[in-house]
Amino acid sequence: MQSHNVPDCCTVLCLEELEKKARRLANSTKTTVAAGNSIVIFTMLILEEILEQLALDPITNLASIIVVANSIASLNNSVKIDP
Repeated sequence: MQSHNVPDCCTVLCLEELEKKARRLANSTKTTVAAGNSIVIFTMLILEEILEQLALDPITNLASIIVVANSIASLNNSVKIDP
């Protein structure tokens, strides 16, 4: 992913807080489903943070914004919902 004017995302993200949020959002009665959902949602939250940083300079980062947005959309199909 090529982006110019974007700060190092790892210094901006609070991974522990994102992990806690992902676990809360992925709460499920089935351990396997919960673990899978937690990983998918955690990844989506990281990508959302990256997308916010890329959006600071949308003209320069347009291609990267499209790639990240498509990745989030693809991950959305991986979330399992308990009936």
